Amino acid sequence: MYELLRPVMKAWYATEMRAGGSSPKPLDDPTVRATQPDADNVLLVGNGPLHGWGVLTHQISITGHLAHETHAETGRPCSVHYIGDETMTVASTRAWIGTHDLTQYDAVVLVLGMNDAVRLTPLKAWAQQYRALLEFLSSGIKPGARMIVAGTQPVRSVTPFNKALGNVAEFHAGRMNKILEDITDDFSAVTFFRLPEPTMDPEMPLGSSCVYKAWANSIATHLAPALDLGRGTDPAPRTPLPETTHAWSGAKTLIDQAARGGSDELQRLAALAQNTFSVDLAGVSLIDGDRVWFAVNTAVLPKSAPAELVYCNTVVQQRAPLVVPDAQKDPRFRGNAFIDITGMDFYAGHPLTSTTGETIGTFCLFNSTPRPDTAVSMEALKMIAVQAETELRRYETTPQPSDQ
Repeated sequence: MYELLRPVMKAWYATEMRAGGSSPKPLDDPTVRATQPDADNVLLVGNGPLHGWGVLTHQISITGHLAHETHAETGRPCSVHYIGDETMTVASTRAWIGTHDLTQYDAVVLVLGMNDAVRLTPLKAWAQQYRALLEFLSSGIKPGARMIVAGTQPVRSVTPFNKALGNVAEFHAGRMNKILEDITDDFSAVTFFRLPEPTMDPEMPLGSSCVYKAWANSIATHLAPALDLGRGTDPAPRTPLPETTHAWSGAKTLIDQAARGGSDELQRLAALAQNTFSVDLAGVSLIDGDRVWFAVNTAVLPKSAPAELVYCNTVVQQRAPLVVPDAQKDPRFRGNAFIDITGMDFYAGHPLTSTTGETIGTFCLFNSTPRPDTAVSMEALKMIAVQAETELRRYETTPQPSDQ
């Protein structure tokens, strides 16, 4: 039965995601930093309620509220950093964490499972992947740090999934939660609890500050004792979380602009490309270490994603254009957890370079249905990419070599 239903549930999830693609979501810095010294440092990892649907800043999503609620519980300042996106699944979580330094945190909070429940991720895969994730985190966090694992909330409490098919997903989520509870029993540094059903605001059906505050309070009641315990074993003063840095000098400004739609010129070029090539979406990506950042169309695209999971990384590594007619038939991308959940099976991308010749990103096209590799004129795509490259170079702030 599950094998028959899984394609239906995946298609339903993709439909609901497209329908809510322009809904409010936080695009600002996902770190809420305490201003006082010696703050507890907490890492939030997950999707679903952590993504912050319905609000425009992490300050009033679970990220910000958890910093305040934990402070209220412990009496100490608390900084919280969030890694994740609605497109992150349990299978791709380790890639989202990437090379992030886990030793700077006193506790890690995991809230995963909503999209895995709706898309009917096989229970065996869920168990194997979550156990592997906990083992990875356990080996990376500092001694004395603990993990708080939240079970998936009732699926039908999410407005878009409060439909008949939501019953199937909710039943599946219950089985996933039971498996997760059993797995966490095997880890001494892990506390498991079930995320309660929220009381949604009818005027803000996707989520609201009040809902996120209530969830943060629930998490904080489990997080605060874990932080107290960590202080008992490691009383040394805590170091403030570092600011995010980028290798290319223009990246920060463009990423900050992306939260407001991106530069006018990049918006124009993306719209031009979308219309010229009749694709669902066009964008500009910036590759920075193990991350890709999108500089335009972040209302639909994630603000950032793991470089190892995106098409654009292949373009940058090869320093050459790339066309993927159908990702499901391409051995490089078939089964890719990020591409699978976004549903963008067709891709065409052209590399973008800095003034010094470094490949810094791509101008890219996405389509939800496969297309032949001749559907896009690479010469025409190059013409638009060159204009985007010129715009990107305007944001460089490091001194450039003299022509003399």
